[in-house]
Amino acid sequence: MLFSLDLLTPKFVAFEKLNNELLYFLEHAVPVGDFNRTCLSAGAIGKACWDNAKRPKGKEKLTKDKFQALHCELQKLTQADRQRLFETARDNQNLQGLFEAPNHQLLTFLTLGCFTALKELSSHLYCSTKSLQPVIDACGSVTINAHFENFKRVNGEVCRACGLERIAPFRADTPIEKQWRADYDHLLCKSKYPIYAVHPNNLFPICQTCNQDAKKAEDMFFCHSKKRPRAAFYPFTESAQDYVKLALKNDRDPEVCIQLSWLTDDALIQAKLKTWDDVYQIKKLVEGRFISLANIIEDELKAVSLDDLQANIAREVARPPSAATLKRKPEAFWLHKLYSYLVSIDLAPIWEQCHFIEEEHGEPGAEFILRG
Repeated sequence: MLFSLDLLTPKFVAFEKLNNELLYFLEHAVPVGDFNRTCLSAGAIGKACWDNAKRPKGKEKLTKDKFQALHCELQKLTQADRQRLFETARDNQNLQGLFEAPNHQLLTFLTLGCFTALKELSSHLYCSTKSLQPVIDACGSVTINAHFENFKRVNGEVCRACGLERIAPFRADTPIEKQWRADYDHLLCKSKYPIYAVHPNNLFPICQTCNQDAKKAEDMFFCHSKKRPRAAFYPFTESAQDYVKLALKNDRDPEVCIQLSWLTDDALIQAKLKTWDDVYQIKKLVEGRFISLANIIEDELKAVSLDDLQANIAREVARPPSAATLKRKPEAFWLHKLYSYLVSIDLAPIWEQCHFIEEEHGEPGAEFILRG
């Protein structure tokens, strides 16, 4: 994560209650017995899950059916393994502790059938059960869209993972329930860590690029391409923002390019930075954004001379973006990092190169259009 999440980030009540329901079910599935109403809690959430079953002629398995399928698979395990599953889920609810001592083999003792049933139930709780009207009613009528708006009020509109994009556009004159919202990223993906599919500290919205294009089902604790464990930042207490720097690439590209690198010698932090980069492809995204320094100078700094360029950069460095600006304005963090580097180097060669590129490409299109 580029920015840590605010410690006052509101938890989505439906996730909290469904996570507790899953723990209740796993505990009460330890003894040998049939699947019945007592396998779920007596409260409103347990009732909502029990009542959400497929109709006699229905084909789609709903919440109750998913619980029953997992119960069936659990009964094929030894009682010791059922107890182990419950204790694994119960004793690893503190995600900060888990990130301090990563364990990507939490559920390797389960049979394939049991793991698959657990994954299908957990995914269903996240995708569908959270939106059942009885569940919403039991959670004080707070919907996922309402929680998303509350999340933005505390953490802002900029993606906490990359700092480059908004998590979702806001539309005027549109009620909360009809606003577009970002998908919630499972920090520990639900396909590999299904016991955290509805854990409230494992879910928060990030931009589409980070969630759907980059991360997908990447494992924060294990690099499958290199078959080795890895460490990762815990987003509520850690971030990368103090350990990154931008500088010119030392190569022979015809156009000046910027390179992102790490600003730390700490081996553990370097490992976490690498995971952040591997999972969200941060270096490629940032370097892609700043691949044309000439465009940055024209579009952002609007310099008309070398002296003007130097003055504009000095002014930007002297006025770093506020915490509020970083939450509102995509790229603000990275632009300030860039300016902080540029102010320390000789800008004359860069200015000359930018002019060379402009002359090579001909008359700027905007000036041509403005003149008609």
